[in-house]
Amino acid sequence: MDDAADRAGFTCGVEALDAWLRQQAGQAQRRRLASVWIASPAAHPERIAGYYSLAPWQVAFEDCPEDLRRGLPRYPIPVILIARLAVASDRQGKGLGGILLVDALQRAGAASGLVPVQAVLVHAKDERAAGFYAHYGFQRFPRQRFVLFLPMATAARLASAR
Repeated sequence: MDDAADRAGFTCGVEALDAWLRQQAGQAQRRRLASVWIASPAAHPERIAGYYSLAPWQVAFEDCPEDLRRGLPRYPIPVILIARLAVASDRQGKGLGGILLVDALQRAGAASGLVPVQAVLVHAKDERAAGFYAHYGFQRFPRQRFVLFLPMATAARLASAR
């Protein structure tokens, strides 16, 4: 994330996502808690059309769906978390969310080549967001309807197909 980006001018319609970008994204990146990537129009690189962040995460073995824990030891399972993904209100419905998601999956795939992880995980903010991720093949956790995962093998196939 470039410090020249106009974080204060970004709005996606979800205050929690807007506030995180304005108030916490820079600090999270400086502290190496999350990596933040932004998409900007070429003509106006200071404007943010959308963004996402990735972070290391783990899920308790007993909380994971059978598909994810099959064949693994009974320890926390390492994953890459898409901590935030948002598209500016004036850019929604034009495919940018899917582009950002595929870019996130490509970066997660590259990271998994260096540090093994089993899946990409998201905590969807609401049913609409959960539906967006489900459209790309993410599966819901059985007892947590807004927690979804995509196995790394599936993420790699999706990222390479786009």
